[in-house]
Amino acid sequence: MKNKSLYSKLFVIALCIPALLCGCSKTEDAAEVAYKQEKEVAEDEITTEETFIEETTTQSTPEDLFNAFCEGQISAEARSYYDDATWTMNIGDYQLVSDPSEESGDVSLMLSKAEPVDLDNDGEPEYVLVNPVYGDMCFDCKDDKVICFAQGEGTTAYCSFTKYDDAYWIVHSDTIHEGRCTYNLIKFNGNLEVVDSFDFGWEDWDGDGIKRFYLDDQDITVAEYEELLNAVIPNPNP
Repeated sequence: MKNKSLYSKLFVIALCIPALLCGCSKTEDAAEVAYKQEKEVAEDEITTEETFIEETTTQSTPEDLFNAFCEGQISAEARSYYDDATWTMNIGDYQLVSDPSEESGDVSLMLSKAEPVDLDNDGEPEYVLVNPVYGDMCFDCKDDKVICFAQGEGTTAYCSFTKYDDAYWIVHSDTIHEGRCTYNLIKFNGNLEVVDSFDFGWEDWDGDGIKRFYLDDQDITVAEYEELLNAVIPNPNP
């Protein structure tokens, strides 16, 4: 009887051993899964951080942005000289050429690259495209944006720029229509805010050769006009 009882106990223990081993295996599997999940989360966080650092350190340069615009990869925000209107500008609406004089087609749509100039007086260059009919397009490229903050808008607002009083000024002028010759000068800061401006020119609406010369709202003499003109516009039209 004792042997039979001993055999029964051994039989029960033998049956329990696989179950115990299986339980241990399941516990170990769960721990291993949890460990792998924590490891994957940590690796994802490291990858995300590395990607953020890479994107931050590889921000496009002003030249990269301007070239991307000229290649049609991105658009620019254009701002009006006359009011606060803005619109989207795409290089595909124009013809980018090396020398407009050697091209055929609509010259009012032809653009050629000029040398960069610090047009907003912030120590960083702005980029310029030149049109034979309407003058310069001036681009500020930074913070992953391209902004055309000055351009010619018709033949009554031909756009150029000049160095005057130790700063660069944007000039909009009308020198080809009868009865007037006008110059409007605008000085920008690095935030593309207007910090100074003035108008000068002459009027002869009656066409009798008697010209009124002015600086803003004040009448000036012909000598004062010519002195200002030569200081502001190095090579003015007659």
